[in-house]
Amino acid sequence: MAERRSGWRLGTVAEVAEEWLVADRLARAASLGAAYQDCLDSVVEADGRAAVQAGKAWPHDQRIVLHQELLKPGREEDRDSTFLHECAHILADRHYGKPCRHGPLWRATIVMLGELPTTHHEIPYLSRKAHASYIWTCVACGEEYPFVRKPRRRIRDCYCRHCGPDRGVLKQTVPA
Repeated sequence: MAERRSGWRLGTVAEVAEEWLVADRLARAASLGAAYQDCLDSVVEADGRAAVQAGKAWPHDQRIVLHQELLKPGREEDRDSTFLHECAHILADRHYGKPCRHGPLWRATIVMLGELPTTHHEIPYLSRKAHASYIWTCVACGEEYPFVRKPRRRIRDCYCRHCGPDRGVLKQTVPA
C-alpha cells in the first residue's frame, strides 16, 4: 500500500463507509470477494488542490482522494455519491484485473452499489465556472466557455461550437 501523498487521512473505506452510513450500499459488492476486501482496506484522504475534481481513485495503490469541499455540512449527498463512484473504480479494476475506467465493467459495478452510472457529477461549487480564471462568451448565443487555467489558444482563433466560425465570435468576459 502506498504512503499518504496528499491531504489528510480520513480512514479506510470500511471506516468511512460506516461513519457516513453507506456501508450497506458498499456491502452489495461483497460477492466480488477479494476485490471487495481490497476496497474496504483502501485508504480515504481529503484534499483541496484539484479545483474542479470531486474525487480520484488509485486502484493499484488502494487509495481514494475526495475534494475537501465535499466534507462541509449540507453536502452529504454529493460526498456519498462521489465516494461510492470512486469505490466502484477500485472494485471494478481489482475484480477484473485491468483498468475499467468508465466502461461497461465499471458501469455494472456502480449500478451494483445502487448509483447511476454517470461519469461526471454536476456539483456547482466544484464546477469549471465557479473556479474560472477566464471565461469566453459567444457574442451570438451567449454560450460560455470557462477556463480554470489560461487557454493555450488565442481567442481570435476560436469560435462557438454551436454558432460556427461565421457567427460564433468569442469575447472574454470577467468571471463573477
